[in-house]
Amino acid sequence: MKKTVSLVLAMTLCLGLLAGCGGPAASSQPPASQPVSTQPAQSDAPEQSPATPLGTVRYAIHPGNSAFGAGFLLSELKYNEKYNFEIELTVTPGPNVYSALAAGELDIGYLGNGMAWHYFEDNSKISILTIDNLTNDDRLLMRTGLGFTEDETLDSLYEKLPGKTIACDLTTTPGTFLRALVNSINKDRDDADKLWYEDVEGPYPVKGGADKQITILSTTNANITAAMQDKSVDGCITFANVRIAIQRDTENYVQAATTTKHLSDNITPSTWAVNKDFAAAHPELVQAFVNALVDAMDYRHDEANWEHCIEMAMPFDQLSKEDYNSDAAYWPSKADLGGYFATDDSIGFTYLEQIRNSHMGTNGLDAATAPQAKDIIMVEFIRNATAK
Repeated sequence: MKKTVSLVLAMTLCLGLLAGCGGPAASSQPPASQPVSTQPAQSDAPEQSPATPLGTVRYAIHPGNSAFGAGFLLSELKYNEKYNFEIELTVTPGPNVYSALAAGELDIGYLGNGMAWHYFEDNSKISILTIDNLTNDDRLLMRTGLGFTEDETLDSLYEKLPGKTIACDLTTTPGTFLRALVNSINKDRDDADKLWYEDVEGPYPVKGGADKQITILSTTNANITAAMQDKSVDGCITFANVRIAIQRDTENYVQAATTTKHLSDNITPSTWAVNKDFAAAHPELVQAFVNALVDAMDYRHDEANWEHCIEMAMPFDQLSKEDYNSDAAYWPSKADLGGYFATDDSIGFTYLEQIRNSHMGTNGLDAATAPQAKDIIMVEFIRNATAK
């Protein structure tokens, strides 16, 4: 069956993380912002009349690390053909994904926890279809020579972080990581003794003495490398390829904290969001997309497939093999996903509650009035997909 897939690299959708045997070979991608149409090679066999496609899903993924991006693998492995729908794939950062979903310019999109607060807004335009992975991508990296060692304890971070300047993006997942880390460090401490920093909405958690302040240089993840050229910046919280490059420089940086080692009770998954109106109008098409997405996640879960995933992604991302990091997250299998949402009290809802908790008190969200975790997921789609 012939199909057309539009790949729009780094398209800006509004003005202005995650992430072989058998499968098609990779092909080079065009320059950014240029669409490309591809057709399967012509077969000598008689062409049969295909079933009418269910429709087209316009969906988006984030730039980079596509080897472990289920949305990229869905396209590259042609799982959409298995479930008889067409796709238009866009590559763009999380804030753009959300803005386009809310505007109805995209149907489905991948979102990190930085944008997940939009699920809990009044009259939100989006719902969750499924979680994608349990992220371990954000890391606190500190300059060597400042007394930090590998994977500090929370108590030692309490002693060493005051007075330090940390570069990170407070509006995306590094900001969520910082908040969770400070909360963990401050647990059971009196307000006067708590570490604090200036967040986008003011002091967090409460303004204390200067001897307990962490100074934040708020900058986008893409600008972290440049920010770290300033030796007055002591460390950073960063993710994806930027994090890999900085962390590889062990002469100058040390990993002081990670999600899995310091924030195990606060692990927040990335998610797949759907425009509510699109889901209501096209439930069969959305179900087909989730079915294909789960197949892609199951393929990604198998470590034996990782080399093939990376080989497919390198020309797409224009990255080298060493730029990919398999330990950026736990990549759940189809069976895992089924277990996460098997019942209304399964652990998947705990993960969603942890997303909710990480955003309460910011962006105007109030725990007393914001939707509950169980109310922001269209859970039947993932239950149907994992029951097959």
